[in-house]
Amino acid sequence: MVRVIIEDVDPAAIERLEALAKENGRSLQAELKHLLEAAAQTQTGRLPAAMEVAIKKADLMRQQIASHTGFGSTELLKADREQALSSAIARLRQLKQAISPGEMSIREMIEEGRRY
Repeated sequence: MVRVIIEDVDPAAIERLEALAKENGRSLQAELKHLLEAAAQTQTGRLPAAMEVAIKKADLMRQQIASHTGFGSTELLKADREQALSSAIARLRQLKQAISPGEMSIREMIEEGRRY
């Protein structure tokens, strides 16, 4: 079996991956293995066909909305991004509160656990 070592990973990325692993009921190693295998199964540089269809439909919907509301597609895309970003930030805050007692981060909890 091949072993892969990845160095200098951003601690914030590790925290997000650990939260994702916990959400999926896996260890961090199992989650990373799952993500790598899923990425390897998709065609390099191409989205799955269903995703491409969904993106095309979303673009068409944006164009239709823009033609009826007077908003340009640029404004709609910016609004979509801002809404998605604020939603993602809110979800991450909820996850952090759910998995970390008090003000401790996941890393701090791990270090605290190692002390005992």
